[in-house]
Amino acid sequence: EKRNELKLNDNFSDYSSFVGFKSMIMFMVPYPSKEAKYKGKGYGILSRYSYHLDYHIVLRGIIASLENKMKELGINAKGYVDISPIDERFAAYLSGLGYFGKNSFILNEEYGTYYYIGGILIDVDLKESKIVEDDCGSCTLCIDACPAGALENNLNQDLCISSISQEKKSFDVEELKHFKTMIYGCDICQKVCPKNVGIDIHSYPEFEPNGLENIHLLDLLKMSNKEYFERYKNNASSWKGPLIIKRNALALLYNQRNIESIDEIRKSMVKYRDVVWYNKTAELVIKLLESE
Repeated sequence: EKRNELKLNDNFSDYSSFVGFKSMIMFMVPYPSKEAKYKGKGYGILSRYSYHLDYHIVLRGIIASLENKMKELGINAKGYVDISPIDERFAAYLSGLGYFGKNSFILNEEYGTYYYIGGILIDVDLKESKIVEDDCGSCTLCIDACPAGALENNLNQDLCISSISQEKKSFDVEELKHFKTMIYGCDICQKVCPKNVGIDIHSYPEFEPNGLENIHLLDLLKMSNKEYFERYKNNASSWKGPLIIKRNALALLYNQRNIESIDEIRKSMVKYRDVVWYNKTAELVIKLLESE
């Protein structure tokens, strides 16, 4: 569907940051598609986009450099990455960076879906970009591959595995089953997309594997918050804190039928006894493991 006005982010109510600006430049920064080797039982691996250094840190550095260069040209500029009053994917579409795929990503000719998006507001009128006239045709590989059925009628974030891996909520049995190897995020709809075939761009060393991507599940449960942030504070998976990842670890321990983990799970329940959504998930996992 072609829309003629910029879509605003529903999470924002204050748009005063637009005052004085006339255009928005959208840009993409690629990251590699090649995955680190999964270490197997006892571990969970991060989604590919969250390897090594948090992309927010990298893109903020790029934006700061661009803002300074524009300032030298007499242009007032203000950059964003993720936390923006603008729907960045829709803005990227309007900017001609690609088209909306059935997996809800903007499909870019050069980067496929392996990229991060940033935007810069400027106080200069720019010529409108040409929208990419393309689509996925009859291809439904991403829709068919999603085990949660999150793409059957556009994107349903309530079903999206990547989305629920970041929510503070208790898991039911069906949600537990989705966490086989990945402890944060989900790459299934990207991995099956034909538009990503042959794309593996290694332009930034900050996005290469550095060992943090494979997480030992029981070691994670034992970590204090301080220990967690000392290790993962500059990783994109840490933005909502350790308990989200520990809850996801419980799902992996269940799917790996790790009965030996029950004692450690019980200890974590005492530690987080005031967190209802964590304890409900832990209780369910223990019940299921004990019934094996």
